[in-house]
Amino acid sequence: MKRFITASTLAFSVLIGPAALTTTAGSHTPEPTDAPHSTPTLEDLVGKIEIPELFIGSKAPALAINKFLNGDPVEDFEDGQVYLVEFWATWCSPCIKAFPHLSELQVKHGESVRIIGVNIWERTQNQAERNELIETFVAEQGDRMSYTVAIEEGSAMADTWMKPAGQNGIPAAFIVDGTGHIAWIGHPSGIDQPLQDIIDGKFNPTEAAEKARNGIMVSAGMNKFMRILRSGKDLDDARQIANILIDDYANKQPATLNAIAWMLLTAEAPKVGMDDFKVAHRAIAVACEQTGWEDWSLLDTYALAAYKIGQTDEAIKWQRKAIELTPATETKALNELKGRLAEYEG
Repeated sequence: MKRFITASTLAFSVLIGPAALTTTAGSHTPEPTDAPHSTPTLEDLVGKIEIPELFIGSKAPALAINKFLNGDPVEDFEDGQVYLVEFWATWCSPCIKAFPHLSELQVKHGESVRIIGVNIWERTQNQAERNELIETFVAEQGDRMSYTVAIEEGSAMADTWMKPAGQNGIPAAFIVDGTGHIAWIGHPSGIDQPLQDIIDGKFNPTEAAEKARNGIMVSAGMNKFMRILRSGKDLDDARQIANILIDDYANKQPATLNAIAWMLLTAEAPKVGMDDFKVAHRAIAVACEQTGWEDWSLLDTYALAAYKIGQTDEAIKWQRKAIELTPATETKALNELKGRLAEYEG
């Protein structure tokens, strides 16, 4: 059913700062292991991590537009005006799916934000043919694209925005604050709260940059962690990476912690054993604390971790709780959870 979460998926969802986690005391909270903290560092284990050239706090590159379609043309970024620059293509299904959301945001925020949907990466090199294709496509969208829509000049916007920001997929969105600087980069589905905070003047760019750096670190760590588990080699490094992520980078990221735990618990490498299961148990316990022990999917992982380290009664207790919390509509999940419970009880 679950749950082999890829690092690329985690990349947009783990932008959380490295603040230390304080957990609630309880009988189900495991004692910390002898995990390394500052030596070695995450970079020692995964290699030097590069921050993209275009990042939170960077001056927004100039607009390089061949033609504006919907909305009034935008020549440059005016002081005091917030902009949302979103990149899309006609062949990109997730981009098309995001159109109504962007339209809703434009209606909601009105003149507080100018949303500009910039077409890039089209599969025609001829600008005139491209313009005709995009004009027809946008006209067919009607109210689904109720914001400014533009076509880049050649590949200029992709070259000066997407490439230096290290963005390899679309849709991708950039928020430009009232000073002309990049305040946020990510998928449009996660843009609502940061956009609201920027409009309301509650956005902290220093904190946002730290969160973004943290996300890059987590993504790099998870990539290396998964490669090791798949190869079955250097498992000590995998445990060290996991412990560093648990302690310093992902301690407020339940999804990331769940991924770490589940991969350790279900890895097929022959040398995976008790040391790995203890790390998994620690990771998923922190995730469960973060969610108040009320997320059935996390509890399922916790129960498996408890079972793997010999805490059968704990496994049964929390697996029953997981089943209790699982929606009746999740029939496949319920069958799997009940199957694991039978194993623990047997």
